[in-house]
Amino acid sequence: MKILFLAGALALSAVVLQVSAQTTDSTKPKPAPLFDDPVVAKGKDLEIRQSEVDDMFAAFRANRSASGQRIPESERPKIEADIIDKLIATRLCVRRASADDKSKGEQIAKEFIAEQIKQVPSEESFNRQLLAVGMTPASFKTQITEQAIVKAVIDRELRAQQTVTDPEIKKFYDGNPKLFEQPEMVRVAHVLISTLDSETTKEIPADQKIQKKVAAEKVLARAKLNDDFTSLVKEFSEDRNAKERNGEYTIMRNDKRFVLSPEFEGAAFSLASNQISSVVASPYGYHVIKCLEKIPAKKADLASVQDRIRETLFQEAVQKSLPDYIEKLRKEASVVLTTKVDGK
Repeated sequence: MKILFLAGALALSAVVLQVSAQTTDSTKPKPAPLFDDPVVAKGKDLEIRQSEVDDMFAAFRANRSASGQRIPESERPKIEADIIDKLIATRLCVRRASADDKSKGEQIAKEFIAEQIKQVPSEESFNRQLLAVGMTPASFKTQITEQAIVKAVIDRELRAQQTVTDPEIKKFYDGNPKLFEQPEMVRVAHVLISTLDSETTKEIPADQKIQKKVAAEKVLARAKLNDDFTSLVKEFSEDRNAKERNGEYTIMRNDKRFVLSPEFEGAAFSLASNQISSVVASPYGYHVIKCLEKIPAKKADLASVQDRIRETLFQEAVQKSLPDYIEKLRKEASVVLTTKVDGK
């Protein structure tokens, strides 16, 4: 299944979101500006120019526009002020990065980008989606790498000072029961016969769709004859992500992690264990779905979520100490705003 990655692709971690923003590749030379490009913030070995803020605002606006949101011009001063603050924080953190921080950041970014590319039909499709929100593959890589390095610095300098005890974890679990309600889920495997062009991700012509449906019906016939479903996935499925795990997905109703069509979700939850669907049409193509397991709604037990709670509490502790840490770095670098931004 295709996963909408752009909405959350820059959210590498909750910590990073507080100190990082979309950035430009400062390692590449820029052409001389046609007009004055004033410095909006400066400090020791630090300089931020208006053109950087303008570029980032344009990318931010394009990203919002791609998701159907419009930014009123009246909000621009506040957004620009936030961009400047985040740029300052990002550069101050990156400046403190050790060789190990940089190595960790580069590895995290590499794995993160590879995972995002897996969620779309092809790398070319991934790159087109980046361009649609004002980014190039190179700038996206730079941004993610920088954010990952910031996270490594924050982990080393702030997270290492925090502690989370087992009683604190238990208190959070008992005090937030709704967070651990696990809705009804179903584990399914499917064969997808895609009706989307692998390069453009647009629908193929109607005559080709007919051929695809015939192919799906042949897969269904073999599945009904008790052919090994995993073998059918490996031989016929055009969902390359699911193919790597034998076509399997575990989904919950209204699952926000996946862009599941109502047709697919409805069919998956209507099946009994080991039952196979008829051919199911969706915007992605034709599916043959097998229910592997029905998982009833329940409350997750503490043991299964304690690591997630521990991470949440660590992040909360870091977030609490982060403003003072960034302010300390700003004072050490003697950072000043050189132009009035949103009343500052």
